[in-house]
Amino acid sequence: MSDTRQIQNICGQLERGEIDNAQFLEQFTRELAERIGCSRAGVWIFVEAAEGRALRCAAMYDASRDKMATAPDMVGAEVARYFEALTRDGCIVAPDALTHPATSGLDGDYLQRHDVRSLLDVCFSVNGVLFGTFSCEQVGNAVSWTPRQLQLLRKIGSRASLALVHAIHADADTVAGTLWEPSAPNRFATMPAPLDDQRKKP
Repeated sequence: MSDTRQIQNICGQLERGEIDNAQFLEQFTRELAERIGCSRAGVWIFVEAAEGRALRCAAMYDASRDKMATAPDMVGAEVARYFEALTRDGCIVAPDALTHPATSGLDGDYLQRHDVRSLLDVCFSVNGVLFGTFSCEQVGNAVSWTPRQLQLLRKIGSRASLALVHAIHADADTVAGTLWEPSAPNRFATMPAPLDDQRKKP
């Protein structure tokens, strides 16, 4: 089976109503962890919180414990450099998340608590609007992410972004926050399709 075939199958099951949104998010993050080969895989969305820009976890699968996990919102000055790196590059490749300039600010609230040593994050977007990020985490030991893993994560984003937006909007009482000016170049824009949730029924 190709690297993204199962991802496409899961998206198709959601569109056909064979699985619900919660099942989709669990199956997607499980498959993401397996495809990339990481300890934890999550989907985060950009939101505007009272404290300013924030990342909110929509789903997180912990392969080491074989179950879904929760994660707190990441907000405020501690994530400013993370947002700046995403704005500039569209991805963060951090073999050592504790010292990487874009992720070391997450340390106090997140990395040490979960023993996250390495991070690989890629933005995803729909209709040219950046909506969230896929996050692959390595727990307990650091890893050097490969170009193939980064390319695969981007490819998965291009296959699954629209289905993710539909699933997340249906379950979350929030909307994506604006992180980029409309005129800013978006080099990783994927799947230019409408954001409405009018799925065809079988």
